[in-house]
Amino acid sequence: MELSDGIFLIYGRNKGKYPYANCILIKNDLLIDGGAEDVWNLKPEAILNSHWHEDHISMNRVAKSVFAHKLDAKAIESYEEFKGRYGLGGEVDLFLSIYPNLGFRKVDATLEDGDTLVFEGVEIEIIHTPGHSAGHCCFLINGEILFLGDIDLQFPWYGCLDSNVGDFLNSIELLKKISPEIAIPAHGEVVSGEELEARLEIYKSIVLERDKRIRELIALGKDPVGKGVIYRRFPEPKQIYEHFERIMVKKHLEMR
Repeated sequence: MELSDGIFLIYGRNKGKYPYANCILIKNDLLIDGGAEDVWNLKPEAILNSHWHEDHISMNRVAKSVFAHKLDAKAIESYEEFKGRYGLGGEVDLFLSIYPNLGFRKVDATLEDGDTLVFEGVEIEIIHTPGHSAGHCCFLINGEILFLGDIDLQFPWYGCLDSNVGDFLNSIELLKKISPEIAIPAHGEVVSGEELEARLEIYKSIVLERDKRIRELIALGKDPVGKGVIYRRFPEPKQIYEHFERIMVKKHLEMR
């Protein structure tokens, strides 16, 4: 789907439903994230990662250059760091088996909030939006197209050790101040600029409702994990998703 001259949205399977993700291809040589099957045979000149998770770094080793926020670089470069941030051991391999090109490699240039990349006349502003991961970023392309990464407007997720609920909420508020023509989540459908603020407010309300319910259950002396507060029911493998939910509950309790 062509978004603008030389800028294409490539949907992951089922509109990027995990374990797939939507990607953006710019001028056939710069790829933003790598979780769509239709990009797995490409050989892009460069890849820009929104963050370190597997469905976003899955094309890194085939590119000549990789760019990412400095706080996520180590998890993109090192499998041990990657596993450590999940808080899992070898079980994390279950997430990696579907990606034919996945490999851990050096990040050639690290980015910070407010940086601008210019690629064949296309300007990409880096917007640091931590919470989902420490270095999660959104990208504003030519001031018109906002790539949201995993601030996906569907299911707020902060189940890694470097996640932070307060930062997640602050990042949502930051994005509400931007007025793009369209916004593209890594998972889900394109959203018009006119509806973005309202969608972000609904998304934020999910986090706040979880927080309220978690604290209510704890006040009653109950463990919130497994009570449908975050996952209605645990997907398979259940022990891994229960692990993620336990981290997410802990992140809420760390929030002041």
